[in-house]
Amino acid sequence: MDLHSVSNTRAGLKTALPFDKTMNALTQDQIRKLRLTARRRIHTHGEGSFRTMFYGRGIEFATLREYVPGDDIRQIEWNTTARRGTPYVKTFVEERDLSILLVVDLSSSMEVKGRALLPIAALLTTLAELHEDRMGVLGFTNQVEFFSPPRKGPIQPERILHLLLQERAPIRKTSLSAALSFLHRVLKKKTILFLISDFLDREFEQRLLMISRKHEIVGVHPYDSLESALPRSAVLQTRDPETGIRQLIDAYDDDVRSRHMDFFYQQRQSLLRMFAKARADFCMLEATSRADIRMVDFLRRRQATRAPIQMTE
Repeated sequence: MDLHSVSNTRAGLKTALPFDKTMNALTQDQIRKLRLTARRRIHTHGEGSFRTMFYGRGIEFATLREYVPGDDIRQIEWNTTARRGTPYVKTFVEERDLSILLVVDLSSSMEVKGRALLPIAALLTTLAELHEDRMGVLGFTNQVEFFSPPRKGPIQPERILHLLLQERAPIRKTSLSAALSFLHRVLKKKTILFLISDFLDREFEQRLLMISRKHEIVGVHPYDSLESALPRSAVLQTRDPETGIRQLIDAYDDDVRSRHMDFFYQQRQSLLRMFAKARADFCMLEATSRADIRMVDFLRRRQATRAPIQMTE
């Protein structure tokens, strides 16, 4: 736990302390630039639709009314129809009072994807602020590093970015299961979870399926170009960021490059199947300076359908 976290002895939870007003000038400047860029992305690439770009798929029952031609027959309320002798349908209103939580993988393997992670976090917190939704953040490695529950407030976006900008230990492992189990225990209200990770972990599918029964999940998978394909004609010195183990990779070898690419695409297919099974959205994007623009595109596509969507580069 860093200086922004404290143990709640009554509930046994780790929660974030109030926003640190002693934040240094460099961090303040980073946050200011991230926020300005996020607003520019929304207004430029959202094309005026940003006020409806961010919503939950949940709907709440409103009332019953008589069926009219063109109504969805799946919404017929059969008990009332049988009792009154006339078809009646249920009507709904979209949930608008939303709770949004960024669930951010802070393991060492995510370090190289930081150029995408922070702009995406700034984009999502800015959208939540525009809609006056509650926004929070959970940072995890192989344990929960910090947790700021969803809340409203003028400094909440800055608080979240400040937590994400804190320095970490050089070697940090991953446990998605630990993070999802923690959220299953502490989140009582239905929440939209933006799970931002490279998903280089095992045996978290059951936890994902368990939490998806109550909450909406949006998987966001930033990846580095070297993860998808090795350059030709090179010998690369690599280091596993979560163990520190170094090794040489012979990219002159066609078989080495092929196996490297196969691993990437097998992992992608596994994640697509897993999130489809959980009826969750999934967005895979390259960790470049334009990752937040791709995120805006994904949110606009998500806006256009009630069914879960999957987007890969």
